[in-house]
Amino acid sequence: MTANNSMVAKQTAATDGIQQTAVLTGASGGIGVIVARLLLDGGYRVVALSRSVPSIEHPAFTHIAFDAADLDGLEQICAHLSRQCPSVHVLIHCSAVIAPSSVEELNVQEALRQIAVNLTAPIVLTSRFLPNIQRGGRIVFVNSMAAAMPLSGSSVYAATKAGLRNMALSLAQEVRSRDISVSSIFPCAVMTNMLRQEMAEGGSILNFVSPPATPEAVAREIMALVRKPKLERFFPAMDGAFGRLCMFAPGLLRLSLPILTFFGKRGYQRALRRNLMSE
Repeated sequence: MTANNSMVAKQTAATDGIQQTAVLTGASGGIGVIVARLLLDGGYRVVALSRSVPSIEHPAFTHIAFDAADLDGLEQICAHLSRQCPSVHVLIHCSAVIAPSSVEELNVQEALRQIAVNLTAPIVLTSRFLPNIQRGGRIVFVNSMAAAMPLSGSSVYAATKAGLRNMALSLAQEVRSRDISVSSIFPCAVMTNMLRQEMAEGGSILNFVSPPATPEAVAREIMALVRKPKLERFFPAMDGAFGRLCMFAPGLLRLSLPILTFFGKRGYQRALRRNLMSE
């Protein structure tokens, strides 16, 4: 973060000298842990939810063990979090999982896990936590380009992301009168361990049509939405323009598959040569 951006963030993270609180899910992931550090640099108190403890030591950082796939414990964690954070300015959802599979060969448990982590948990957590979000607060959903460009082998993941998009759009209408901003960011493929695992399990070669974004770049875009909310942000913009066209004309993606596959294979081979697929 540049000095100017850090100064702006610190100014937004304090109201009348009171440190503002940011709640973040998926805080131990490639994007989430970077967002947590940027929030701390910006002067926020950060409450991080994730299964594993992020490698962060800071007096304003608190970790709460949270398994988004554990729907039985979701209400309990929501109640605990509400008591811990009676006043919140920023809520960011970074948690996500993907298990590539054709529809015919779908593993039911893996499908239910993707639905729980990617869709059910953020819906329930936002619902239960909404009374704690103060006027002028921010809610940011880290979505995926898969919401606009569903790929073969990623049907469940794409369905959850499309559902999350519509949930965010509906929520934005509901909280407008409270001056709470709702934003969604739709990154292309991001070079994280999640992408490496996805490709090892047979993920789509189309993830590499464009070079995958770095988690640092996506984290900066998330922080930009915290500072200056926007309903939807596709990243990078060129991929987003094509994704939006595919939403209006679904047949465009099918017609483009041969050329996209060519560039995807070339991009994947380039990533392998650069050892980017090794953890």
